[in-house]
Amino acid sequence: MTTYRFKNPIFSLLLVSMSFTSCNGQTSTSETTYKINSSTKNEEHPKIVRTLGTQCENVVCQLIDKDGNLWFSISGEGAYRYDGKTFANFTTKDGLCNNNVSAIVQDKAGNILLGTNSGICKYDGNKFTKYPVPDTLSITCMLEDKDGNIWYSTMGNGIYRYNGTSIDNFLNNKLFNLGNTNQLILDMLQDKNGNLWFSSWNGGGVWRYDGKEFKNFLPSADYYKANQDNRNINNSQTTFKYNPTEDHISDDMIFSMTEDNFGNIWFATRNHGICRYDGKTFTSIGRSEGFNSGGATAILQDDKNNFWITTADNGVWYYDGKTFKNFTENNGLVNNAVMSIIKDNQDNVWFGTKWFGLSRYDGKTFTTFSQYDN
Repeated sequence: MTTYRFKNPIFSLLLVSMSFTSCNGQTSTSETTYKINSSTKNEEHPKIVRTLGTQCENVVCQLIDKDGNLWFSISGEGAYRYDGKTFANFTTKDGLCNNNVSAIVQDKAGNILLGTNSGICKYDGNKFTKYPVPDTLSITCMLEDKDGNIWYSTMGNGIYRYNGTSIDNFLNNKLFNLGNTNQLILDMLQDKNGNLWFSSWNGGGVWRYDGKEFKNFLPSADYYKANQDNRNINNSQTTFKYNPTEDHISDDMIFSMTEDNFGNIWFATRNHGICRYDGKTFTSIGRSEGFNSGGATAILQDDKNNFWITTADNGVWYYDGKTFKNFTENNGLVNNAVMSIIKDNQDNVWFGTKWFGLSRYDGKTFTTFSQYDN
């Protein structure tokens, strides 16, 4: 694995503490399956377990495939598929190209693509094969667009687009915000209009690509004047007050994004709550609106058009558009450091946390599906 040095040590620290969201031989006949009894006497359910001895890693909710299976990843432990009955664990022993899996998507042909620290592997349901991208690239997230192109972001080399025959590189080898020469992208999405969005974790805000050019969205000048990014050590005691404006995104480090049913783009920011963009203006939603957390890690809209928002220290927040409700360990959540979220076909919501935690919420109770390191 290639090691990249970031100009600001805050980036390195945050990357160590957060696993990428967002976020693919031989035959897989040796895949390991687990079904372990719960600690609840009257209930039996499987739990995701470690087989390779990693310590304190995040469980990342990655994908619900066309068959309704849930896919998870744990750095150093490979990938897991949950079919509603058992967890199947896939590692290099099964042909996976690397046990550090950071992104999982499914292409139009039904193949599962797994982005790793050694490029991308393709799983066709029977075996793993190497995807035609350099295995020297460490993948952070992936997306297949409406035209069938595979987009993937990397550590230290911007983003790439593979159209089936050739590879193009973007957001790399140029001078970007804060003097960076590439953009570290943690999440991608394609909106209803076909635009592609890319969220930056090294001070680049967000980027929108309309098929011709990239447009960059950054906070206002007041954001930097007030040292909201904490990068100017000579101005760490500034008393200048920063108030997000409707003309700018509220933070320049965005962990993840989602598009709601009305076409608004929502951003989970590092230090400024959540931010919504309606195509014209930005709306910042933070402590004064009832979201009592500094930043967010993931956002999911449910079938009732309400939102689940995860945080790295304050559990999960449920937002109906007017008020927030907080769920924590006191409510049965396995851990308050929630890094990812996914909804299954039965409307259960799953939460992946730090320290090997996985919780499922069925609308009434939380159930732990991992051997949590408490």
